[in-house]
Amino acid sequence: MDYRAPLFAKNPDFKQTPIASISSFHWEKEGYSRPESFAQLVAVENEGIYARLWSFENNLRCVCTKRDDPVYQDSCLELFLMPVEGDRRYINFEVNPSGIYLSQIGENRNERRFIKEITDAEPVITPFSSAENGKEAWGYEIFLSDEFISSVYGIEYHTAEATIRGNFYKCADSSRSPHYGAFFPVTTAALGFHNPECFGNITFRKV
Repeated sequence: MDYRAPLFAKNPDFKQTPIASISSFHWEKEGYSRPESFAQLVAVENEGIYARLWSFENNLRCVCTKRDDPVYQDSCLELFLMPVEGDRRYINFEVNPSGIYLSQIGENRNERRFIKEITDAEPVITPFSSAENGKEAWGYEIFLSDEFISSVYGIEYHTAEATIRGNFYKCADSSRSPHYGAFFPVTTAALGFHNPECFGNITFRKV
């Protein structure tokens, strides 16, 4: 199972972008839930990567208020990407309904650095809410510019046709109805979502 992301010359269009269902749930116990959650990812040549994630989640928890707070304890949608060919470090963005986010880089769960320790550059995160068929959803859009990725990885990065690795996740560790959902299925609970061996292919192709 791969995800095919359109690569536009300009102006990303989510209407032409496949929807990924975050529907592989893991490590379930009594009282856990399975909120319908989705993601889209699209790229613009020589500009950057855009993603949109949203969830029809009940019992929202939104406590964290500062960057790099443990937002995975809140209602949280997450984007993990390994965007640079030949570099096994991946970046994670974990975002709650208020747009508060945690972001790090590293090769695995334990050896990670906060992005803010590397660069003053930040992703552009825009939270939103929507309704569909009488159900309320929360979500966010995120933009990772070429300049941002270049600053984080210490290279000159240009978005182009390529196949990268990554995953989309949904969690809420401390909510009244916890859950651990993924687009590409993961394995061991010991690694949790920080399991790059289980990332899937995300292929950028021109449209």
